[in-house]
Amino acid sequence: MKSENLTDEQLFRGIARNTNVMTALIHRELELDPAVNTISDTIRQAKLRESNTGRIGKLERNYHEYTAELRRRYSLE
Repeated sequence: MKSENLTDEQLFRGIARNTNVMTALIHRELELDPAVNTISDTIRQAKLRESNTGRIGKLERNYHEYTAELRRRYSLE
């Protein structure tokens, strides 16, 4: 759904949800074991990082879209 069709509450909830999910993904990456011993573990971690990067990018775009819509609605000018 386009951000201009969302209510203020939906926008704020979306911002909060995106922030929480991004934080969880970042924490998950930080918890990855830096001392992996096998090639398969290294590949698994690389795929996880790549997946997280894509998800974080999408969440970040939504976050910017939602905040831009709120700024548009409540411009101080």
